[in-house]
Amino acid sequence: MHSNEEEKTIEEFLNNGELLYNVGQYGELAQLCREFLENLSDDRVCSMLSSAEYALGNYSAAEKSAREGLDINSKNPDNLLNLAYILYNKGSYSNALRYFERARKIGGADISNICAEDMPKLEEITNKTVAELLPEKARRRVLIIAMIFPPESGSGAQRTVKLVKYLRFFGWEPVVVTLPINRNLFFTGYEYFDELPDDIEVIRIPFKLTLNELDVERMKDRLVAMLSERTREEFESVYNRSDLQKKFELCWFPEPLVFWAYTVAECIGSYVDMSTIDIVYSTSGPYCDHFAGYYIKQQYQLPWVADFRDEWSNNPVIWLDKKNLQYRMCLDCERTIINSAEHMICVTERSLENYLKLGFPDSKLSCITNGFDEEDFEGINDESAANEKFTIIHNGLLYYDRTPMTILTALKNLIDINKIDAGKIAFHMGCFKDKADNDELENDVKRMTLDKVAFVTPYMEHRESLAHAASANLLILLLGPSKSYAATYPAKIFEYLRLSKPILSLGPDKSIIQELLNNTGHGINVNFTDVTLIESVILQYYRAWLEKIDGNALIAADVSAYERKSLVGRHAETFEKAVASPVFHIDNEL
Repeated sequence: MHSNEEEKTIEEFLNNGELLYNVGQYGELAQLCREFLENLSDDRVCSMLSSAEYALGNYSAAEKSAREGLDINSKNPDNLLNLAYILYNKGSYSNALRYFERARKIGGADISNICAEDMPKLEEITNKTVAELLPEKARRRVLIIAMIFPPESGSGAQRTVKLVKYLRFFGWEPVVVTLPINRNLFFTGYEYFDELPDDIEVIRIPFKLTLNELDVERMKDRLVAMLSERTREEFESVYNRSDLQKKFELCWFPEPLVFWAYTVAECIGSYVDMSTIDIVYSTSGPYCDHFAGYYIKQQYQLPWVADFRDEWSNNPVIWLDKKNLQYRMCLDCERTIINSAEHMICVTERSLENYLKLGFPDSKLSCITNGFDEEDFEGINDESAANEKFTIIHNGLLYYDRTPMTILTALKNLIDINKIDAGKIAFHMGCFKDKADNDELENDVKRMTLDKVAFVTPYMEHRESLAHAASANLLILLLGPSKSYAATYPAKIFEYLRLSKPILSLGPDKSIIQELLNNTGHGINVNFTDVTLIESVILQYYRAWLEKIDGNALIAADVSAYERKSLVGRHAETFEKAVASPVFHIDNEL
């Protein structure tokens, strides 16, 4: 809330700003708005800045200002209308239509008339009505526990976003429980809010950041209740010999934010009338989302579905050492979670096989892969055939052992023996989160004299990244060298498939990615370290490009089974099954 004096200052600024806008002084107005907002935050000034930037053709800056204004006041009709036009301009037609409808509902007569004029055009372009894009609330309610939720971004957020977006179409009303908004996120995904119904209930539950000895004891009691007797005895032996800091480190298993999960389980009833909830759904990672699901189920005796976006005990990134106490704790907690849940979902067929080997019946487990949302590709055009350089793109983040070094080595070798012209090829590598890692990668590129060939690609918002990938002649998927990656589907693979471009995957032999690429004809998987074969594949696609053979035209497989809306339908079927199913238990002492 502004003071009376601040409100007078803002009103005066807005009146003067309107005069500048009306005479076309957009650049001066934008500069004045930016200076004003450095000292006093206001959604109306953000709207004025957005309008000025839009008039100047600075669409990214206009979008940023409109979103900042909506972050201050989500019901500002001018910012809603600005964002509608910005998204229209970007080709995100369905999301533009959603914002026109939001602006129409809360704006005055002038805004309502503007929206009424433009909305029919968008309905014709999308072949959808507003009612189809913004369905009414459903009767049955699912409590979704998801620590990763917008404005957090990335593949971890997408599965939950698409679930929330489409559940109403299948008779389920999502109620999301997540963390408070973090204003210091390295990557943000505010654009995900575009596609979500604005009346979705999102509950952001705060928690203590500084814990005392009593808090640690409570965490310990919660954790040991999920362990087998043998593991519990070993845990308590170590715990009893430890100082407070070590006790805290032991009890924050599986992640430091587990205290949030315990807080959610203890206080959820003060945020939600749990008698209106029909089912609980938790999604990992972080794996402590399932700890909240487990204790909510214990307290309220509600059916529960646990969704593992990544395997846990079989996760190659987490468990480099399987001989320590924490790994045994993982095995016990994983088994306790799956025992207690009515149903468990994983995201690959190989993961499903691994969980079946633990002794759980087929009826308790489902595989629902990640996928692509057809809406995300609106307005994205493939003009890669006109590329002046053969363009190789790895779309997304680099991390751990998933680096582009073997591709760089292959490119270096091909250029050195004159099989590829360095002036006719470009490799966009993606980026690490950490600047130091990116600097090191760029130094490696310079050392290999590939600095005019290979480039670190800055992080992009989701839709921008899809447009970037659409410009590729060859897409790169980095699985990693470990055999454990054989059971992994990186989420981007399905968007790669939708783009209908050749894919070069680098991962272990006999992986599920290899099976997927073979079945769809979309590309090839090569052993991560096989530089010679990598050279051969790149050279094959490069020569085809030189000969103006359209690699996209060779791909015709139907990948509609991976469309997000239909996959959410399978989630809804799983909820139905979970509501009707008894729980099957296996011995936690095995």
